[in-house]
Amino acid sequence: MFTKRTKLVMGVALFLGILCCLLSCASVGVTMINNYIANSPQEVRRNVVITIDPSQRQKLFDQLRKFADKHAFAILIDTRPSGAENFSVYMHREDIIISGANVFAVGEYKLAFYDADRQHPVSESIYADLVSELKSFVSEVPGATFFVKK
Repeated sequence: MFTKRTKLVMGVALFLGILCCLLSCASVGVTMINNYIANSPQEVRRNVVITIDPSQRQKLFDQLRKFADKHAFAILIDTRPSGAENFSVYMHREDIIISGANVFAVGEYKLAFYDADRQHPVSESIYADLVSELKSFVSEVPGATFFVKK
């Protein structure tokens, strides 16, 4: 039916086809990894932990809104799917994102500060000023504690 030469040519063609396919897949894989690294989550620039009595939650949210207004952040405070006592906080503006929640304790809010654009990081002094301002606003909540994690 097929001659040895035809079988050899078909075998070489099949081998080259499989090799090209593998190299192509490897190239796509490397591209995907590079894209993931380039678009991976931002490095946290500051972490703060705010602890309140749960009965003061609305006062904290009011103070967070005042902070956001003063510093031109858009803000969203919403319940989390895990329950009516769990909230997420998200603030953003062109240069900075602040995101957090009270995932593990009803009265403990962990907030993280990030650069909105990794290519144009915000100076350390701006983060220091914002954290200081946030602490000032939170201090208006009776019994609140404010801790900056390193």
